[in-house]
Amino acid sequence: MTRESIVVVGTGWAGFTLAQKLDDKKFNITIISPETTSPYTPLLASAACGLYDFSLAEESIRRKSKRFKYIKAYVDNIDLDKKICFCHPEFEALADQKFEIAYDYVFIAPGCTNQTFGTPGVAEHALFVRNVRDAMAVRKRLGDILEMASLPMKTVQEQRDLLHIVVVGGGPTGVEITAEMYDLVHDDFSKLYPDLNGKITIAIHDVAENILTAFEASLSEYALESFTKRDVAIKTGSHITKVEADCLYTKEDGRIPCGMLIWATGNKQIPLVDGLPVLKSEKLPRILTDTRLHVLRPDGSPIDSAYALGDAADVKDGELPTTAEVACQKAEYLANVFNTGSLDKVFTYSQRNVIAYIGQKDGVVSGGTQWEGPRAWLAWRSKNLLWTRNWKKKILISLSWVLNYFWGKDVARN
Repeated sequence: MTRESIVVVGTGWAGFTLAQKLDDKKFNITIISPETTSPYTPLLASAACGLYDFSLAEESIRRKSKRFKYIKAYVDNIDLDKKICFCHPEFEALADQKFEIAYDYVFIAPGCTNQTFGTPGVAEHALFVRNVRDAMAVRKRLGDILEMASLPMKTVQEQRDLLHIVVVGGGPTGVEITAEMYDLVHDDFSKLYPDLNGKITIAIHDVAENILTAFEASLSEYALESFTKRDVAIKTGSHITKVEADCLYTKEDGRIPCGMLIWATGNKQIPLVDGLPVLKSEKLPRILTDTRLHVLRPDGSPIDSAYALGDAADVKDGELPTTAEVACQKAEYLANVFNTGSLDKVFTYSQRNVIAYIGQKDGVVSGGTQWEGPRAWLAWRSKNLLWTRNWKKKILISLSWVLNYFWGKDVARN
């Protein structure tokens, strides 16, 4: 019997989980993505600050145990009527050698890109935290500014300017990279760079009036107070107008020197999503689906051969958040539906606790129950293990915690 052909577009949380769980004995599966690995995004901040080896924060797409075809390419457009994906290779030298992939079913999960709001200089000078390459760049830049500030010709003011770290975005990503950075500076770099003690400063800038606005107000306030006690500056209501190589400009404070700026402000749709003639949400243009995750035409009718999931999609009238939790639940639902043939089964999202680490073994947990403090930190560390999808990495992460405790992080040996 001829097996039906499935194309999975994207290898983020949704695409990667779906591709791994689909029955490769039942379907011919093709994965199209410019990335050969899938990042464990909750681990990126920790990896950037030396808690884990970078290899633990991503998973290779190819598997010896899985029979699917992987193509390193971009999907430029999809003809949803003729069931064809139009693609070009990720390699710059081959970018003009376009090709087509036909399918019986397509799962659209290309994710999103960084939302810069068109702010001048962000793309050129800011760092991001979306994949392991980004995390590597953050760690390298952090090391560079410390070594530059240690040079004998630097004045105290030049040192302070270089060692001012700005994180733009007060959501979980921005808060967690700030927390890990603070821990690294407070626990490790204060001993490695004694001449720079008191000169390294960190600030969070956000246009909103508080940080962690998706959490309950009491938890948001708790996080704000915790950071303030540790001299992490929280600049809420901050409107950034421009970013340069050594500074940023805000409407409120003008020019602010900094040695590193990390941009963690949210999501923006990719060109593929922009170009598809389908029903989309208004605020962040996401592909709208029905409760079975079928892509909806502009008139609201479902396309039986096309499904959408991940950050690039939302259930109509569902307004689900762009989180790994939602992406994974949708992927697991679709894999189960196709593997079992239960095509009439409806997707239902199960809200689980949301956790954010705020530094110094402290955290906040929001959801069915809410709490803060060391218990929340332990819950956050435990969830790091749950996100990791294979036992080898779970063991290596646990081992990293033990080794770091006794001998220090790789970036700051005892």
